Amino acid sequence: MQNHQIIKKRIFTLLLLVTAMALFMPKSAATTIILDFTTIDSTDMYGAKTNAFDESIYGFSNMGLNDVINNISSAISNDFFGYSYAGLSAGKELNINFEVGVIGSGPSNGDSQFSYFQFGNVTSGESYLGHACPGCALTSYGQGKVIGSIFTNNIATYLASYAANNTQLINLIAGTASHEIGHSLSLSHPTNKELNPGESDYGLMATGASPTSMPNNQRVLDRAFSNRNFDTLITRVGLRDVQIAAIPEPSTILLLLTALLMLVVKRKKY
Repeated sequence: MQNHQIIKKRIFTLLLLVTAMALFMPKSAATTIILDFTTIDSTDMYGAKTNAFDESIYGFSNMGLNDVINNISSAISNDFFGYSYAGLSAGKELNINFEVGVIGSGPSNGDSQFSYFQFGNVTSGESYLGHACPGCALTSYGQGKVIGSIFTNNIATYLASYAANNTQLINLIAGTASHEIGHSLSLSHPTNKELNPGESDYGLMATGASPTSMPNNQRVLDRAFSNRNFDTLITRVGLRDVQIAAIPEPSTILLLLTALLMLVVKRKKY
């Protein structure tokens, strides 16, 4: 019985040490990109204005606004975290975060480095699909600013007819967004097709303009960053250990420790 109690105390002490390390061990600075789909009459750093994203113009089947936004944000995250690249070490991922939010709110994860992308119907006359400030997600110049825009009404007008289902409609929007986010992380257009782990021979940074001249029907596919582009992302963004689960809030950890302590004390009485 005495040995049993000693083991319990050692386990409890170890749990305290692990919790303290998780709470107070410093982490390397990450960049968060906040995706805003709902702000009306927002303006990016180039003066482009958008209203809120209107999913109804795409013809999604049995998907409401929140479903569409969740699927777009998941597809963007998958572009940065969901593929295997030769240059990516096991257990490592890009040191960048994405979250859906509102311009001016700041990131909910507490990152000190952050910037915004606005998604919505363009109201300032731009006729293309989107734009971004080159490299600005990684510089002080872009911090806290709306560094890029995805003109979702233009995507619907020019490209929705190529899509045969909800997944392909999501790919149109998310692919454009990841392309522009790539620009904000210092990626440029390629001159041709490039090897990548996606469904298309054309990587995410390909464009319909010369010299890439990607056909528009490739945009409905689940494209990925080319191997060359991802090597650049590793260099520019950096790597961190794969984040399996978020660390609980301190209050949650305290509650757990209190419950464990009560359990140990209660068992000692018997």
